[in-house]
Amino acid sequence: MKFSMKNNLAIDLYELTMAQVYFKYAPETQATFDLFIRSPKRQFYIAAGIDEALDFLADLKFSKNDIEYLSGLDLFDRDFLGYLKKFRFQGTVWAMEEPEIAFAEEPIMRVTANLIQAQIAESFLLNKINCATTLATKAARIVIAAKGKDIFDFALRRTQGLEASLACARYSYMCGAGGTSNVLAGSLYGIPVVGTMAHSFVMTFEREIESFLYFSREFPQKAVLLVDTYDVEKGIEAAIRAGVFLKKKGIELAGLRLDSGDLVREGRKARLKLDMAGFIDTALIASGDLDEYKIQELIAAHAPFDSFGVGTHMGCSSDIPYTDVIYKLVETKNKTKSFLPAMKLSRGKTTYPGRKQVFRVFDQNKIMQKDLITLDSEKSSGKKILKKVFDKGSRIYQEKTLSFKRKLFFEKIACLPEKLRCFDTETKYPVEISKNILALTEKLAEDIKRRIQVKQIFIDVDCQTDFLCKSGALFVKGSERTAVNASKLTSFAKKNNILIVSTQDTHSKNDPEFREFPPHCLKGTKGCKKIRGTLLRNSKTLTLKKKYTIDELKKTAEKFDQLIIEKPTYSAFANPNLKPLLEAVFPDRVYVYGVVTEFCVKEVVEGLLKQSYSVFLVIDAVKEISSQEKDELYDSWQKKGVQFIKTADILSNKI
Repeated sequence: MKFSMKNNLAIDLYELTMAQVYFKYAPETQATFDLFIRSPKRQFYIAAGIDEALDFLADLKFSKNDIEYLSGLDLFDRDFLGYLKKFRFQGTVWAMEEPEIAFAEEPIMRVTANLIQAQIAESFLLNKINCATTLATKAARIVIAAKGKDIFDFALRRTQGLEASLACARYSYMCGAGGTSNVLAGSLYGIPVVGTMAHSFVMTFEREIESFLYFSREFPQKAVLLVDTYDVEKGIEAAIRAGVFLKKKGIELAGLRLDSGDLVREGRKARLKLDMAGFIDTALIASGDLDEYKIQELIAAHAPFDSFGVGTHMGCSSDIPYTDVIYKLVETKNKTKSFLPAMKLSRGKTTYPGRKQVFRVFDQNKIMQKDLITLDSEKSSGKKILKKVFDKGSRIYQEKTLSFKRKLFFEKIACLPEKLRCFDTETKYPVEISKNILALTEKLAEDIKRRIQVKQIFIDVDCQTDFLCKSGALFVKGSERTAVNASKLTSFAKKNNILIVSTQDTHSKNDPEFREFPPHCLKGTKGCKKIRGTLLRNSKTLTLKKKYTIDELKKTAEKFDQLIIEKPTYSAFANPNLKPLLEAVFPDRVYVYGVVTEFCVKEVVEGLLKQSYSVFLVIDAVKEISSQEKDELYDSWQKKGVQFIKTADILSNKI
């Protein structure tokens, strides 16, 4: 039997908002996420909660009520909600076998799935494995500290909620606890239930000895008496007197529990008095704010306790109440044939990219020597720790019984190096990162740094034969330097992978503009062509005839080095593709150059400002007709935030 809570919506809101964006813009993307402990606050961890996490994935779906609730938030599109109605997790999962000894940076679980599915699973996986691993690790430490003596879970009244109390009972038993006081946990998981009595029980009766006698008569097989309600020494004496009386009636005194005071001193007194009275088989149990450190001290002092009842500190893992478990993207796959590695590069939170495996090396005595984290494709000596447990949406590794896991825990913990069993040591278990992962990390970090550099584009305005060649129909006098610098900027952009957006004045015969100016830049003529040095081989012309979607323009911008925007008027924005192209690329900085300042350059600059782009005007690569109008425009643009730069500064990488 399992305790369960309705958990279809056990999801952080941002998982769903991100998923809707993925649904629209990256519906086919596949991804791999690693779930691991970021930083070591413990010498070792016990990975737990894995089976509960797999149960969640196997049954992850959204009910009619769930969809109605999400619809009522007025956040999600109808199409996305329709997708959620049919949602099922169809991914593949590799994981450690619960309970496994784990260390920081080692993948406890690896999830490969459609990006939407993998993202939606994140919150529950983290919640479950964080809680279970925290509690299992704390329990394991307490069990190790007890050095073979029983410990019992007394945490029900102290945990943060019922589910936490059940998790404590379950995972502490898995990690060696002898039983629990939690009756529901006993019922659900088959854990032995234990208990003594409370101080209030002793206080209920007129005489302390009466409480001992009445309890022992009702529960002759569980006559464990709490002796520190009033005075420890007198309580011990009362318990022994009751024990002598009960023994004549065939009732054995099972044990005494000490819950306060100097446990070493009082425990020795109790043991001595019990032995002198002939109760050599009567157990001594210690309780009262115990943890692994206090138990370790009691054991070191040879305090004569046979077992320990542990509550708050184990049930709440009071010294470290959480484990820094994280879930990070390590690779993605769009329509490419292979996965591409991914990593986080934040200071202090850098992650390792790629799909991984963990190998564990043992010495000849089967004691753990070191772990090696490798890429999944690598081979290494040692035992593979990650196993495939979920394949294409189906669980392929059936959960073992709690008793089996408990046995497995003792087998695994026997392999733990002795130095890691001392909790006041600075000893760290060696976890090595393979050379291939380190090399991939270094290479990817450089790639990412290039990716996150300031996004820049160049817009060259009408660098065409009719404007910049002396034989042109509308040659701009004094524009020779503009032509030379435009050519230099084109070469620079090509070398540095900067997209060039080139506006191209493109007229037809009898164009209305020819009433004001002589015919020029007629489509298909030499005068319409770009001047030498400003046209790249890998270019594409965006005509007025076809209107592209933002997604199409984004892909086009990624594919070509230069995009040519045909325009029939001064304004390049007359081409319906320029505005969405800029939106698709979304540059941090736009560098503008070309001719003529008062006409076509003006339309580009002011159009960019209107859309709040950061504009840089290359002042020695533009040319005006009227210097007075130019000065007025420069003054106006400067007030609006336009920055002025020279070609030499760009070529010397001062951008």
